[in-house]
Amino acid sequence: MEDLVRYRAMESLCRQSAVFHPLDSWRLLAQAEMWHHKALEEIAPCSGRRPVAPTTVALARSESPCNARDGRRLPPG
Repeated sequence: MEDLVRYRAMESLCRQSAVFHPLDSWRLLAQAEMWHHKALEEIAPCSGRRPVAPTTVALARSESPCNARDGRRLPPG
């Protein structure tokens, strides 16, 4: 369980760092994806099945229906 918490923390840190370092964002977001998959692998034995991760774009659309700049809702899809 400690590993899962650490993986999620590293994922979050990478995503936050990408916001503040746009030139390195591609590398930081790739690292965030790696930590995300490690966390899913950590959870998989508990559920008894192989994890299926949604794509980052699909996840971003489903979790963030508002435009980050002005708060307007984005069209679906």
